[in-house]
Amino acid sequence: MSAILAMITAAVLIVYSLFHEKRTKGQVTQALVRRFVHPGHAWARTTEDGHIVVGIDEFAQSVIGSIREVKLPRLLSHVRQGRPAWVLVDGNRKLPIVSPISGWVIEKNEAVLHNPSLVNVAPYGEGWLVKIKAYHLQDQLRNMFAGRVAYEWQDSARSRLARFFSGTPALMYQDGGTITTDLAERCSNEEWKKLVREFFLVE
Repeated sequence: MSAILAMITAAVLIVYSLFHEKRTKGQVTQALVRRFVHPGHAWARTTEDGHIVVGIDEFAQSVIGSIREVKLPRLLSHVRQGRPAWVLVDGNRKLPIVSPISGWVIEKNEAVLHNPSLVNVAPYGEGWLVKIKAYHLQDQLRNMFAGRVAYEWQDSARSRLARFFSGTPALMYQDGGTITTDLAERCSNEEWKKLVREFFLVE
């Protein structure tokens, strides 16, 4: 009798576990239908297989300018949320970008390695960088922005950048109020170090 009860209990626990896992996965997938943005100006969104595609936002690609090279982490390497994970290069300037998500790199965008300008042209599309197998995703999402909050935060970052160059406004803007394409090259070495530290959270 006790053996039968044990089998029934085990069956109930298995069914509950499967149901809970499916529901949790569904909640995560639903949450990531929208793009999430990290304060270091990298974004994350889910794929159909539950992995996370990441890239950089419009602000980051505007600041670095015409990207000549993208340095990505090795396959199966571990990246941590908020820690430098890849580097964008434009001439003599390098822009380290922190990962928005912790996990293991399971795929790199080979198209970007051969044609780095894709990051400038389509940072949210063909210019994605890597795919990550994440863990503790719900906890990590609390450190990111989504929806209207993300848009408002990005507007705030552009305003902060304007104040950053308040002494030389012509350095930042071209006609139409957009960030000049060679902003990185126009900065002094000290300005660049300070900009990377304040806006991209990299020392």
